[in-house]
Amino acid sequence: MNQIKIKHRLFENVVEMEENVFSATYKGKKYTLLKFEPYTTDGDEICFSCKRIFSAGIKAPKLKWIDKKLGYIVREYVEGESVMDLIMKDNLSEEIYKQLFLNAYLAKMNGMTLNYEPDKWLFANGVLYYVYPHFIIYNEAKDLVKSYLRLWFITKELLQFASKLGLEFDKTRMKDEYTTNKEIVLMTCKYYK
Repeated sequence: MNQIKIKHRLFENVVEMEENVFSATYKGKKYTLLKFEPYTTDGDEICFSCKRIFSAGIKAPKLKWIDKKLGYIVREYVEGESVMDLIMKDNLSEEIYKQLFLNAYLAKMNGMTLNYEPDKWLFANGVLYYVYPHFIIYNEAKDLVKSYLRLWFITKELLQFASKLGLEFDKTRMKDEYTTNKEIVLMTCKYYK
């Protein structure tokens, strides 16, 4: 597939990046296309999720068009580095944590729980983006601090998550449990709302 018409717009240079996710250009600008099955419950849910995430103020790729007949969502293309890739190379900056907690707060205030796994987030031009197009109704048990925050620091949980993704992690970067827990608590106290 090299071209596709969505909402009377001809998208060219359509390239599959991963299953049901494509990059394409329209009038010289690059976009991300999310493919879904039209007229299904799953299709309705992804459309609703993308609209709700964007309207909640959560930093995510800007929603441009939705074509429910063909089953495509068009969002701005954000080129950056996955948070998972960043943490595999080095410790994350405090700015990333600050933006993560802000997005978690906005999600919570809008009755949502995002997927806080680091591979669902992208850091581009100093901005942290939530690129996964789904959320669940707010669930305190799956809150960032209660369930996912340890994946954003060099912890045993991060090592297990990396191995689940098939990534090899440098275990020499791990600090003792006390030091890591102290970092997590300090970051939480500083930015958690």
